[in-house]
Amino acid sequence: MTELDIDIASLLGPDADPAAAGMTLRQVGAAPPASAATLLDTICAERDQLPPSDPAILGALLRGLHTLFLKGERDQLVAVDPLVLAALDDALPPACPNRFLLLHLLVLSRSEDALRMAVERLKQQPPKDSIAAAQVLSPLMQSDDWPVAAVFPALLDAIEHPAVAAPALDVANYLTRKQRVAIHPAADRVAMLNTLLAAVTRRLEQFEADPRTLGDDIATVQGRLSEAVSLAVSLCDALGLIGQAQSMPRLAAAMHLKHRRVQTEAAGALARMGDEAGIEHLLGLVSEPSARLRVIAYADELGLSERIEESARSSAATAEAELALWLSQPGQMGVPPTSVETIDERQLYWPSYDQPTDCFLVRFHYDMGSRSYSNVGITGPAVFALANDVADLPMDDIYAIYAGWHAEHDDIFAIAAERLNHAQKRVVADLAAHVDRSGYQSPQVELFGVFLGEQAAVFTATRDDKLCRVISDGLETMHIPIASRSRPLDAGDLWNLYKGRKLLRTFNPSGLDESESA
Repeated sequence: MTELDIDIASLLGPDADPAAAGMTLRQVGAAPPASAATLLDTICAERDQLPPSDPAILGALLRGLHTLFLKGERDQLVAVDPLVLAALDDALPPACPNRFLLLHLLVLSRSEDALRMAVERLKQQPPKDSIAAAQVLSPLMQSDDWPVAAVFPALLDAIEHPAVAAPALDVANYLTRKQRVAIHPAADRVAMLNTLLAAVTRRLEQFEADPRTLGDDIATVQGRLSEAVSLAVSLCDALGLIGQAQSMPRLAAAMHLKHRRVQTEAAGALARMGDEAGIEHLLGLVSEPSARLRVIAYADELGLSERIEESARSSAATAEAELALWLSQPGQMGVPPTSVETIDERQLYWPSYDQPTDCFLVRFHYDMGSRSYSNVGITGPAVFALANDVADLPMDDIYAIYAGWHAEHDDIFAIAAERLNHAQKRVVADLAAHVDRSGYQSPQVELFGVFLGEQAAVFTATRDDKLCRVISDGLETMHIPIASRSRPLDAGDLWNLYKGRKLLRTFNPSGLDESESA
């Protein structure tokens, strides 16, 4: 039908096979960027068939179309008539996932007509969540070649939609900081912003008193909390940049919430307005690892650098702040750790880095009353912490397990036991026999891996009557105990440890221990 070899009619029909559609959509993703306009024209020509189609299939098709345009040149997107994307959006069923990607394409083109249309559609049919809205508007904070008048003040009318409010204010704040506007776009709406901040502050106060005020399940509470915090942060930043005295009582109330990020933004806004209480509160927050980086950035921006202790800028303090901030994100623990401590730092040649990289291991702890949780994460080449417990491993092995997690290469991969083909099963059988001869009883394969041509397998087994996981490539064999452990390393973790050891030993021959068993 087209150079993409897609039969749109059968793909979008009510009897479409999702599995077959998935294969076709993978073909879309692999198509050349020049095919994007062709695919768009084809979908539009068949749009009368869109409403009865499977929303999931349509959502995947939109993702494929979006990917093709992202792979191409911007001129290719600018050449698309915004009315075409709008017509396609109108033809989609209400439940169609990923429809916000069409708005993202409009904003990404950054032409005046496309931006005006995107803003109007954001006001009329906003995305359902703030993450999608933020993606739609993100191109406006990644380039300065778009007409501000096509977006503001009209975009501020979309603030009434909770999902759009924070991203819209973030764009206005960005323009003000970059001095692309002489006056903050929302300067004439301070009363409304103050009222909105008061409302979100009350909501967060209620949440602090009783988390059930935001919902009855964890996912709902986390989603609503994240949205409320994002809005509070954006409002504080906007009011600080506008700088009208009538906002100070609202900012002071927000500054006394328990949430560290909101405290920091409210205190930063008051400090910008010359309020001494705000300045003192802001500088005091430098002792909180999850707020430290933002506090230092504000202090530098506001001419308060000399009031920040040099120890807060040390490499260890920065590493602790980076991990604490990462752990505080909604997709991780969601709250700052009770304590963090840098326990090791060294320079290593790290996967995907050409030069030696400063690496830090940071121990963190959560005190949750009758329960506690602790582990060791890494910062430097990446900021990450495994869910399973690595704290008992030697330092070299903690670095290794994170190096293995971080490494990406076409010739390094792993396959679950249930997906092995006949040839791989034969290799695993030989490795199981080797493991058995090495003193591990009843090995049961969990994972088969290939490391730059070398083949290894992870098994559960027993050694000295204790359950363990063991990995072997026929030459090197190592194991970890898993009995009586609340968060033992899983098969993927052991595979990461195995390949991380090999990588770090290869590039850092004098820096890591050569021991063979964990």
